[in-house]
Amino acid sequence: MARLRLTQALVASDVAAYRKATQSAFLRDAARGEVSKHLLGRWLANDRLYIHGYIKGVGRLLSFLSLPEAVPEARAERKTPATRLLSWMIDALVNIRREEAFFVDTAAAFGIPLEGLRRFEALFDGLAPGDSGVLPWLECAVVYYGTERCYLDAWSYARSHLKSDADVSGDLDGGAVRREFIPNWTSAEFVTFVDELGDIIDDAVDQQVALHGESIRSDLMERSLVQWRALLAAEEAFWHVTEGRDADCC
Repeated sequence: MARLRLTQALVASDVAAYRKATQSAFLRDAARGEVSKHLLGRWLANDRLYIHGYIKGVGRLLSFLSLPEAVPEARAERKTPATRLLSWMIDALVNIRREEAFFVDTAAAFGIPLEGLRRFEALFDGLAPGDSGVLPWLECAVVYYGTERCYLDAWSYARSHLKSDADVSGDLDGGAVRREFIPNWTSAEFVTFVDELGDIIDDAVDQQVALHGESIRSDLMERSLVQWRALLAAEEAFWHVTEGRDADCC
């Protein structure tokens, strides 16, 4: 039986916690058109604050990401895990700014209020280099991979609960989730984006195992699990804050 790569092992490390982080009642109800514009607005406002934390976290990671000082002669050797991570982070910043604009434009188009929620998402506040000299960026990359992976799987869960009826006229949110949000976050492009970061992390770990032996794999896994567990708890709370709150709209 083939050994799981690091990111696969993280997802499999606590199946119950991962399910809680990606399968919320809010997502299920949203896919059925049963979430009001008011409640969806609460979620959008919270996610915008999460986006701001995401951007600041990228800045922290870039501040200690070590890049090669000399240019390798062979073109293929120029793509180290660190340079690949840099390219991914640049793409992530472009995507996250586009996502924020998508939120605002969609909210305006469907009449969804964005004001009223001031809960700051601090998931990225503690990003810092790992204590070990090996892959000091690993823990940070795991946080970004985890939040993107959870987001993809969460909206894929929502898609699995879509009503077969294409008519959104009766949806409480006017059809915003079924027409815009689910297609946006389950697209082939988003899947590729998430998988790319997973490959960067896994390839970097495999390189270290090749250099230092199999024993280092468990050390890297233990380091990653600390952030992974914190991430799953944060993701569960992120979705839970929207549940059972529709009564506040009146």
